[in-house]
Amino acid sequence: MPKYKPKGCKCGRSNAVNVIAANGSCNGTPPSPEPCFDVCTNPICGTPQYLTLLAPVVYDEIGINLCRQVTLAENFATTYPSAESATAEAVSVTFSTAPGEAPAITPISGRPNCYSVTLRSLTINFAVKLYDCAKRILAVLPVSASYLPASGTPDYTYFDEDTNPSSVELELYAPYGVSYSSADASAPVINYVGFLAGSSSPAQGLNMIVIPKVLSFDASTGEVSMGLTIYLKSIYYSQYLIPHNGRAVVPKGSLIPQEDSVCMEFVSGSLLDREIKPLELGPPHNEETLKNECENTGACCCPPAQTPPPAAGGGTVTGGGGTGGNTDATPPAPPAGNTDHDVEIEAESLPAPSESPDSLLNTLARLGSL
Repeated sequence: MPKYKPKGCKCGRSNAVNVIAANGSCNGTPPSPEPCFDVCTNPICGTPQYLTLLAPVVYDEIGINLCRQVTLAENFATTYPSAESATAEAVSVTFSTAPGEAPAITPISGRPNCYSVTLRSLTINFAVKLYDCAKRILAVLPVSASYLPASGTPDYTYFDEDTNPSSVELELYAPYGVSYSSADASAPVINYVGFLAGSSSPAQGLNMIVIPKVLSFDASTGEVSMGLTIYLKSIYYSQYLIPHNGRAVVPKGSLIPQEDSVCMEFVSGSLLDREIKPLELGPPHNEETLKNECENTGACCCPPAQTPPPAAGGGTVTGGGGTGGNTDATPPAPPAGNTDHDVEIEAESLPAPSESPDSLLNTLARLGSL
């Protein structure tokens, strides 16, 4: 099998692998003088200047606002007599599959990069939270309501030409196409990004996000005016180099230690984090070219350096012990922490007393220099 190697790198084969600690620490940074550096055996520590991210990129988007009355529950006043306010969350969206009621997604003739999307008969599944006067949650109610109702359906009574029409037609730029429900590419689909397991992530193609708001709340009847913002987006995954401001520091919660042990020391210590940085692909660093099988330049294990012990005793005196003998001695160091020393001045070194002011000043100057 052919193997890719960077140009100009002549590295020999070697089975030597630097030891990496079990906790994921790394060793090695690509030294500039080294002609060959293999990240397969020496992962690089640190933080990259740019991150290579595969991100869901929004190529185009458009939004609309809708509104209608929604009844939360029957006998609302008797069931929730202390309810004072409400908020809503759009958990999921159900698209009708009936003929003439399903969303229509068609490419625009003569404009292959754009699609016409007709929305109709959308059933929004809400999670409505009820609060009392102290903002305590009383209940979470599952409520469903149909928006953009089709003619002849029960929810058509909430039809309004301005706030809740029977359908809306939107135009969206989607240069890489749309997603389909099956491999025969006969039924384009819209992915709803909501709060249910399996439908909480964006997908390639057309995506929908719904944000509701309770505009008014009647505690006596349990009716709310539910406003709705519907975003339609064309999203495709693309790879980019992203600058960053370093790693995020996760706030750590601590437990009350019960006893002194290795486990408790770890639990009350710093959080673990991965140290090996991702390769910075492409210019300017081109670290993908560092996967080289380098020759082994040393032994796998090196014994610790042996330091000879210091000679016993203080300084030594060589030569004769008499007067005029050559000596090689180490004077004792002054006591630690004692920086004040008495200064002895021989009487012969001082001048005789004099009545002259100049002589007195010279004497004081000599004392100050000592």
